[in-house]
Amino acid sequence: MTLDTQLAFVLGAGHGDGREAALSLAEAGAFVACFDFSPMHAEQTVQEIIARGGRAKAYGGDVVKKIAFQTTLNAVTDDWGREAVDILVSAVDVAPTAHLLRLDEWDWHRALDSNLTLPFLAAQTVGRIMQAQGGGVMVFLGAQPDQPDSVVYQAGKAGLLALGRHAARVLQPAHIRVHMLWPDRASAPPEALSFAEAGRQVGETAPAAIGEMVRWLAVSPREALSGAVLVP
Repeated sequence: MTLDTQLAFVLGAGHGDGREAALSLAEAGAFVACFDFSPMHAEQTVQEIIARGGRAKAYGGDVVKKIAFQTTLNAVTDDWGREAVDILVSAVDVAPTAHLLRLDEWDWHRALDSNLTLPFLAAQTVGRIMQAQGGGVMVFLGAQPDQPDSVVYQAGKAGLLALGRHAARVLQPAHIRVHMLWPDRASAPPEALSFAEAGRQVGETAPAAIGEMVRWLAVSPREALSGAVLVP
């Protein structure tokens, strides 16, 4: 099964696992809307996708306010040619390095808005589109193992975990699957499933890499894994 007729909206597509997810989804045939706070980084991902024969377009800017996010989403669906989003990937990662006693309030709000408010806005706004179209897939990426010991980063990712679990529960009747990938095993909840265990649950061999796992979750129904936290 391919993603030839589907639109994937990837937040944080300009670097790291978000970039790998965008490349992998494009390889499966999806049209990938690549968003990054840095338009240059988003464009670099798009150029690689196009060089590999895929389809993609770059989007950038500050979208941590609802109107700004909706404006960007409208541009995405206009470019796609219809109001439909089949796959949402949230891979935004902002981690100020300052110690708890020295962290500036502006950095707190910036990181919390990036790591938690933006995924919330995406889940809510894209979720309404997915509900109207009869279903979809959301994938949220949790803490990265190479990030600094940042209080606001940890707070944001803990909130993201709660957001993902709640979204999986309340969006299930609308046939929207919500998956959470947690690259940092050390901070994952104790009930997290390894990629290998997740594969065994659905009777398949799951990939080992984050980007390929996003595609694996999107390509065919994985209802049994909705709401679970998966670790490499």
